[in-house]
Amino acid sequence: MSTDSELIERSLQGDKSAFAELVERYREKSYWIAYNMLHNYEDARDISQEAFIRIYRSLDKFNPKRQFYTWLYQIVVNLCIDHLRKWGKRKSVSLEENLSEDPHFSSSPYHTLEEYELCEEVHQILKKIPPKYRSVLILRDLEGLSCQETAEIIGCTYATARWRLHQARQMFRELWEKKHTQSSSNSS
Repeated sequence: MSTDSELIERSLQGDKSAFAELVERYREKSYWIAYNMLHNYEDARDISQEAFIRIYRSLDKFNPKRQFYTWLYQIVVNLCIDHLRKWGKRKSVSLEENLSEDPHFSSSPYHTLEEYELCEEVHQILKKIPPKYRSVLILRDLEGLSCQETAEIIGCTYATARWRLHQARQMFRELWEKKHTQSSSNSS
């Protein structure tokens, strides 16, 4: 298996299959980062594709001292933030949406209604967190990146990334507790 650096080098020499391999390697991850930021399948797909287009056009500017995926994820996060600024809360996904049409949704028995409802609830809360905090929370807690990688992706210091993560977790916790306090008082 070729390394990212080898694939980039081959791409720069005109090997389109090398770039296709990079896309295949990171397509799903970039999609899920965008989806977790936007909570909309079509927008996430568009953002992911746009990120790869931008990468392809500026591949010669890639800094080989960086990890390819941090560069890609940085572009995805920035495109998501730009999209949110431009479109705000224009679109939303409901429980009634036909998920069977989406290629990323598995109809396996492991995806129960309870799991889906929990994911929907988490995404509804994530949408209420400002993008600069949401992006850190998604990259660190949902995607499992280190704080150092997260800082590099969002373009801030390690300390700032840690602070934003702390703030984001606190916001999430407060929103979660508020929602569940309201739910239990409504059912009483």
